[in-house]
This record gives sequence, C-alpha cells and structure tokens, in this order.
Amino acid sequence: MTWEVAVAGTMHRDDITTPHGRVMSFGGSAVYFALAASRYAPVHLNGITGADAATAYRQLFAGLPVDLSGMVVGEGPTFVWHAVHDFTAWVTSSESAEIGCDDEWTATLSAGSRRADVLFLASLDPEKQRTALEQSSARLIGADSMTIFMARSPVTVRDVALRSDLLFLNSAELAALTGKPDWRRAASSLLGQGRLRAVVVTRGPDGAACVTDAGIVEEPAYPPALVIDPTGAGDALAGGFLGVCARAERDDDAVFTDALKAGLRCAADAIASFGVDALRAGTSADGAASPGDV
Repeated sequence: MTWEVAVAGTMHRDDITTPHGRVMSFGGSAVYFALAASRYAPVHLNGITGADAATAYRQLFAGLPVDLSGMVVGEGPTFVWHAVHDFTAWVTSSESAEIGCDDEWTATLSAGSRRADVLFLASLDPEKQRTALEQSSARLIGADSMTIFMARSPVTVRDVALRSDLLFLNSAELAALTGKPDWRRAASSLLGQGRLRAVVVTRGPDGAACVTDAGIVEEPAYPPALVIDPTGAGDALAGGFLGVCARAERDDDAVFTDALKAGLRCAADAIASFGVDALRAGTSADGAASPGDV
C-alpha cells in the first residue's frame, strides 16, 4: 500500500502582482504542497482558513485524494499575503500581510496525519512546526522555512531542521541558517547533525539540487512556456519530491533523483499560472502522476 503523506502549513489568500498583472488567488504552503503530492499519494492537509475561503478550498480539492479533516475554520478572516514579484532578481520586491485567523491555529494534527508515513512541515511559524512534529509518527520528515523565521527564532528553526530527514531551502535561506554563502558547503555542513540526511536546494531558474553524504545531484528546471507567477514553486517541488517517495515506499538516496525530477515538474506547473490553476489542472483525479511527471 502506498505510504500516506501529511502536511502542516498555511492556507492563505494571495494578492500577487507580477509583470503579467495582478490577481487574488487561493494559496498557502500547505495548499501548493498538497496539490503536488496528491499526484502520487494520499495527502492529509492540516492548516487554518477563515469561513470566507473554506468553501473555495473544499471545491479546490474536490475529487483529489486529499483529506481535509485537519482543515480548521477560524473565527477570523483568512490570512492575506500581498506581494510584488521582481522577475529580474526572482525575489519579492515588496510584501505585506493581513494576519487574519492564522494565530488561532494550534497546529493540532488530524488522526490520519499522526499515523501518516511521511510528514512535511511546510513554511510556517517554527513553534507550530515543532508542535506538529511532536505529534507525528512519520518515518520520513521534510521541513521548509523562511529567512524571516530564521531571524526571529533561529534556535527553533534549527531544532526543527535537525529533527527532520530532508530540508527544503533556497540558497538565501541556507546562507541565513548556516552563515555560509556557498549553497554546496552550506548544505553539506548540516548533514549528519541530528537525523538530517538530505538537503534539497531550490535554485529558481537554475533548477534544484539534492545534497547527501553520497554527493550532489543537480537537475535543471523544467521551463514552462512562460513564467506567470513564481508563488508556491518551492512548496510544489517539495510535494512532488515527497509524493514520489511515498508512492515508491522508499526513503533512500536512490529514489531521491526521481523524486527531484518530479518535484521540478510540479514546480514548473505551479509557476505557469497565477495561483494554483496550472498545478491543479495537471493533477489527475485519481492522484496518479500526469504523463511526463516522472
């Protein structure tokens, strides 16, 4: 039986501006991850949204192998992220947020999530990541973070990272966590600490790399016809990666190359439209990979 995957993360409304326009969409780290991972394995989603978006999320995941019993509907409105993307530097040139109901969530996992073989701690307050981690019996744990959390809670971010098997970060986040500007050295310096045995480095237009004690596997990005909105690309990559591990029922280095390729395909789908439209369109109703995903 295919391993099941659990994710703890955010469920947000995204107000995104790129050179292609401005759109308000439904997103969040748990949402992008779950859409990608559900191509390969059943997913249990955990997060909070407001009543203003709960119906839209149920419709978004309708027909997919995504269990929403861990979705909490808060008393306040859904968190809104405002961001303007710079397509020259591939970072946000400005961003702000309306916190909404996010602080109401205690990171309590659903029963199915606690039993899942794979857990992903999506980009989220590190204290909530640790709370979710302590409830899980997963054999394979992945984690993500952001530089803002590293600045606020460096000890907790590092603790979560070293209690995970795989860490998904971009080059800037790796540098912030380790103090080492070279991503190869930064990733290698973390291996062997705690239970951490692989670091997946997301590198935007340059693709991604998986760093283990056995070496570094680099894969180029799958170029979409046109980059519309880079929001959620890293979450989608992590979803494809861990989804492939779950489908193969393996967590060894040998499966990581295929997992990395699948993750990059999911990331390419994520950036091909505003919000999750292209990623959702590439997800088959039975949760299997779309043609060419692996």
